[in-house]
Amino acid sequence: MAEVLACYKALQFAREIGFSKVLVEGDSRTVVQKCQADSSDLSLISPVVADIKVLVGSFVDVSFGFVPKMANMAAHTLAQEGKTFACHMFWMEEAPPRTMLAAEKDRLALDIIQLPAFVKKKMINGI
Repeated sequence: MAEVLACYKALQFAREIGFSKVLVEGDSRTVVQKCQADSSDLSLISPVVADIKVLVGSFVDVSFGFVPKMANMAAHTLAQEGKTFACHMFWMEEAPPRTMLAAEKDRLALDIIQLPAFVKKKMINGI
């Protein structure tokens, strides 16, 4: 439920500050698939997904993408950072240093994920 609520809040915020095009990435394949689907279901998150789909209509373009957890640590680091504040915090230009470091590690992880299998095998075997 936390992932789908975060998606909804992110889209609300993007609309409030005037974004017209949004890319929403998350490490919950279920949430991404449900947000992309034309149909609805009876799952616990379906009411929030329905609200997300209504919000999508207020943008010129919205894309949803799945990012494996190993390449999405910046989001988790930022969430942990946010828990330390008594009020809502938004970072528009730069994030806290720990989150910036996690984002760099995410970029490296994505580069590795996208490598062909034979290259990954060579890296693992030290060839």
